[in-house]
Amino acid sequence: MNAEKAFEVVGGFGRFQIIIAAIIYTANFIYAQQMVLMVIVGANSTSDTNLTTIVTEFDLYDKKWVTDLVQSLFMGGYMVGAVAFGQASDIFGRKPVILISTALMIIACFCSGLAQSWQTFAVSRFFGGIFTGGSGVSLYVMLTELVGKNMWTKIGLTYQCCFSLGIMFLAGLSYAIQKWRIICMVSSALGVIVMPGFFFIIPESPRWLYSVGKTDAAEKVFLKIAKWNRKGVAEVVLEPIGDEKHVETHTLLDAFRHKKLAIWLLSLAFVWFTTSLLYYGLTMSAADLTPNLYLGVALSGAVEIPAVLSCIFLMDFKWLGRRGTVFMLLLVCCAVSVTTIFVPASAGTATLALGLTSKLCDAGIFSVIYVYSTEIFPAPLRTVALGTSSTVARIGAIIGSFIPLLLIEIPFLPYILFGATSFLAAMLILVLPVTLNQPLPQTIDDAIKPKYRKKNENDNQSLLPAENTEEDSGVNA
Repeated sequence: MNAEKAFEVVGGFGRFQIIIAAIIYTANFIYAQQMVLMVIVGANSTSDTNLTTIVTEFDLYDKKWVTDLVQSLFMGGYMVGAVAFGQASDIFGRKPVILISTALMIIACFCSGLAQSWQTFAVSRFFGGIFTGGSGVSLYVMLTELVGKNMWTKIGLTYQCCFSLGIMFLAGLSYAIQKWRIICMVSSALGVIVMPGFFFIIPESPRWLYSVGKTDAAEKVFLKIAKWNRKGVAEVVLEPIGDEKHVETHTLLDAFRHKKLAIWLLSLAFVWFTTSLLYYGLTMSAADLTPNLYLGVALSGAVEIPAVLSCIFLMDFKWLGRRGTVFMLLLVCCAVSVTTIFVPASAGTATLALGLTSKLCDAGIFSVIYVYSTEIFPAPLRTVALGTSSTVARIGAIIGSFIPLLLIEIPFLPYILFGATSFLAAMLILVLPVTLNQPLPQTIDDAIKPKYRKKNENDNQSLLPAENTEEDSGVNA
């Protein structure tokens, strides 16, 4: 049997996966706080709040560019970490990379609360970004590889809900503490909670073990899953796909050796860029949504939850699927961005409504694109492809970090940028393949064969829910 059939035998989502998901969801809840921390600790303190920030402590009132630069350095670090650790996890395995990068993330982010100048704070945030990127990308891939494919949609989207809850928690934590150093230390120290789970409970990914020829090790993990799920399975025998000693290690260059994979990767990377540009441009401007900083940040996180939950149904709807859902939401983002150009700055309610609508749609895209990306590429390239896309997304996040400054200088320009990139991304998403109800490619040959998914569809029907047995609409690229 192959890896997907093995999950059908041992349980694609049972007691084991619930425990694993709880650990990884908690980690994402913590990562979210690091991703948007600068919205709080880099805010200009006003007379109606006692919040201390790096602006008040280091006298940066007339240097708005510093806080934007610090956030950009964090995203730049995330970009480096996503590529470096993503490649490492494809070579050495998911678990060791997650353990090392998470431990280093906790240390680096905690040290940012000890900084004695904005320069040292910026350096610690840069390293915090590297390790957050390395851990976050590998952890999401690990999550999807420890459950049956028929649960990828729900598990991936609820994973994103925890990110939203993390943003809301940060707003509440900041309101309660109001001291930027303690906020930095507490939000990073929370990472200690998940370390025992990473070390003692989460196993190496059986899909990764299987893809690199470590069949015996993969079988042992599947037996562990069966035991935790209380399945009466005596043995799991996987069909060898290659000798461990002769299985090639794949890198990003392998994707560019095949025209189809290269086109998919470049198109997907631009969609990630656009999504991240909008997401962090809107998130970093959350303080401008309402006069109350904490409320603005909390609303920015809260609006993501209905977006993510609605996408659970949209992306499994046969006439939309993953590709159609992303296409639709990108067009809505484009329309809202263009509309915002013509709304006067004094129209506070209209601006708030449009801003939250854009954030809602963009959060939906982010949640779907994570699931979609992991379904397109084969196991040997899955993490490096996701890491590369995430890296390009950080470029969008770096640009998005300067949106608050740009809104002051040229108020209409960010919305032109949002609208143009959203429209182009919507066109590029159409070149990507349909993945709804299709078997997961295990090798590069599987991914590039035009008839692979169609040929294997009948063999995988038993792995899919009854209502999801039809092929997604659209034309395969």
